[in-house]
Amino acid sequence: MMADDGKSVINWRWKNVKSKPPTGDFEELVKATAQLGVDAAGIMHSQVRDTEPALEVMSRHWHGPKLAYAETGALEKPDWNFKEICTPEKYSEVVNYWISRHGVQIVGGCCGTGPEHIRLLKEQLPKHLPS
Repeated sequence: MMADDGKSVINWRWKNVKSKPPTGDFEELVKATAQLGVDAAGIMHSQVRDTEPALEVMSRHWHGPKLAYAETGALEKPDWNFKEICTPEKYSEVVNYWISRHGVQIVGGCCGTGPEHIRLLKEQLPKHLPS
């Protein structure tokens, strides 16, 4: 959401601890966000496996444009290298599901996402997303 200064974007963070399904607190956050008149809402910087249950909760209360982009790699310290945890093929398949099931319109990738992930998304996703 655009801040009062007209320059900043406001966001809220919710952390899914130990890969448990989203809690009632997250649902309350989505309900509150839906009342603010924001242009789009989404799930990002999350594990692929956690994004789907969060989109499920979000879809119950948010009917505007949705975004989703997940992490496709696990950080290996200390050199900021990523171990692939979701192949480009699997990520494209999952993102297609988010589009068809939840009407996601804005997609991308987060930590660990590489050029091959994005290339497959470009090639395999619908040319026109749901409105």
